[in-house]
Amino acid sequence: MAATINLERLVGRRVLSPRGKSIGYIEEIRAEKDGHDLVITEFHVGIYAAFERLSASAIGAAVLDALRLRRDGGFYRIPWDKIDISDPMQPRLLCPMEDLARMKGDPGQSQDQKKRKSGANR
Repeated sequence: MAATINLERLVGRRVLSPRGKSIGYIEEIRAEKDGHDLVITEFHVGIYAAFERLSASAIGAAVLDALRLRRDGGFYRIPWDKIDISDPMQPRLLCPMEDLARMKGDPGQSQDQKKRKSGANR
């Protein structure tokens, strides 16, 4: 049986790497309907994820640039099975930080949009 976790306890929590380094905060949680349930598909972590949630990623990037706060690694789409949420107060990344480079997301584009775009380019 799957565990039930109150999502409001996860949003805003800092995600730690396996070595204990902060990689950002959970800003958004994506889920899909599975029968009568909703199942988590991915977590959006980092400062750009907050702007994505507000549908202002382009504006957010401009604001961060103006304030000189923009840096690499500001947005990650992390699959549900790559974060340990057994302790909702301290979510932990289950993969090495090096793997995150492959999971970096474009804050203005969902995974579904990426799949459609890559399928159209074939």
